[in-house]
Amino acid sequence: MEDQEAEFAAAVRAVLAEAGFTEATSGAEGVHVVRHARGVMVGWMPEELARLRVRRRGPARARRRERSRPDLPGLRHAFGLALAAAFRGAGFAVETRGDEWLLVLHPGHSPEL
Repeated sequence: MEDQEAEFAAAVRAVLAEAGFTEATSGAEGVHVVRHARGVMVGWMPEELARLRVRRRGPARARRRERSRPDLPGLRHAFGLALAAAFRGAGFAVETRGDEWLLVLHPGHSPEL
């Protein structure tokens, strides 16, 4: 079973590569692939956009303290749709897991209804 799981994870990574995505190293920002009991979870943290700072009103000192990563729901949603389409086009079943993860299902597992 371990060989099948490794082959499935490799197939998921191949679809990612074909779609133009490179898997990030552990702890780094980017696309992440994590094994799951029913398949493989794929998530994304945008590296370039994580460096952006949000400018807020108020004294400059307060603005510097309040700068943080912007909220990116639209971009995450677009990424999820594009990646789900790539996986489905490759013949995989996909489930959305919140705003940040896709579950690419192992053959033989059916999507939850």
